[in-house]
Amino acid sequence: MTRIILESKNKNDVMLIKELAERLNISYKIQTIPAPGNSEKNLEHYYKIINKIVDVSNYGDPSQWQKKVREDRSINIS
Repeated sequence: MTRIILESKNKNDVMLIKELAERLNISYKIQTIPAPGNSEKNLEHYYKIINKIVDVSNYGDPSQWQKKVREDRSINIS
């Protein structure tokens, strides 16, 4: 197997390469990479999605949970 990685900012060129790959029965994968200037905007977008899905307010204090779970273990400090 041989892998060729191509990068293009021109959508028309990408479509031409896609059509050629299909005509030659070559498998392909198209990956869109966000522009560097939009990285903060993208992070905000993903944080909004995560916050909608996961409500961490009901988990309580993690240090209290850890103490409770490990109360039967002794801590040996050397």
